[in-house]
Formats: sequence, C-alpha cells, structure tokens
Amino acid sequence: MSKELTLSKNQRRKKLTKEAFGWDVYEITAGVSVFFNTNNENKNSVLVLVPKKAVKEAFRRNLLRRRAKEVFRLNVKRNKSVDYLIKFSKFVEGFEGNLKDFFKNV
Repeated sequence: MSKELTLSKNQRRKKLTKEAFGWDVYEITAGVSVFFNTNNENKNSVLVLVPKKAVKEAFRRNLLRRRAKEVFRLNVKRNKSVDYLIKFSKFVEGFEGNLKDFFKNV
C-alpha cells in the first residue's frame, strides 16, 4: 500500500493565459498571491509561477514550487473544481501555513 506523493497529471496546469490574471485574487502574504477560478472539468489544478526576476537562484525557485505544490496536494478540497495560480513576487520564507489556511477555507 503506497501513498500517492505527487500531483496527478490532471491536477497540473501547464498553460498560462492572460485570462488567468483576471481571476479572483487573494494575497496570502507580501510576495505571494493566489489567483483562482472555477472550471467545468470537475478537477482541481494548480500552476506555480516563480519568475526569475523575482527569485534569481534556480534552487530557490524550485524550492518554492515544490513547497507550494505539496501544500496544494495535501490541503485542497477534492470535491470542488477550481484552477489555481500561485504567483510569487519575491522569496518568502514560511508562507506554507498561510497557504494551507487558504486552501482549507476556499
């Protein structure tokens, strides 16, 4: 009995469109915003955006992506169908608790 420790393929969002920035937005902390919109596909999906301009080092960008995806995987409500875009504008330490609270209350 192994647990699934990764996001499934249908939970990963690959494309970023201009319409995504017109979605509802919630400021998690200074430097982290979550854009979200309902979809008709009966699944939750996430895209984590960490621009190189905001965080220069690749290992820090990857660290933020991994942590944000893990918080999403563990805390998102499965019975909703919402697309999420998590956008970082700077390196933020300790954002996981606030993001966890957001996903539990959405």
